[in-house]
Amino acid sequence: MGAARWIIVIWLGTVVVSTVLVGWLVLWHRLTVQREATRLQAAFDALSFPTPAGPLPGEALTVVKIAYQLDEDDPDMRSRAGPAHWDSLWYAAGPGPSYFLAVCTLDARTAGVAPRWVVRCIDEARMRAAISDDTRAQMLAFGGAIEA
Repeated sequence: MGAARWIIVIWLGTVVVSTVLVGWLVLWHRLTVQREATRLQAAFDALSFPTPAGPLPGEALTVVKIAYQLDEDDPDMRSRAGPAHWDSLWYAAGPGPSYFLAVCTLDARTAGVAPRWVVRCIDEARMRAAISDDTRAQMLAFGGAIEA
């Protein structure tokens, strides 16, 4: 019986250690993603947007939707697998009403991965088309009334 108890103790110890390691990895990943999201939000808030009320910082706008887009794998990129570019499309609404698309590009080939932003003014029809599949985004951009 002594050997069976040691096998159970070793097995339980392995389960506990594995669970702790996986939990730590999940927590580390979540904190990393949260830190990057906070950094991108701060970069968006610092951008300037031309509105009918004059230039406004990004923090004064309402971000109604963020969509993500990944490029194809780059075979020339040997240092790490995955896409060479990671883009996020930030749809925002401001006073006037005014609508914007801010494209954030992260280039994985550069050290430090600094975001580059391109801000475009878009009209209401294009905004409606871009967020047509997202009821929450439509409510944020256009108010409570949503056309069918």
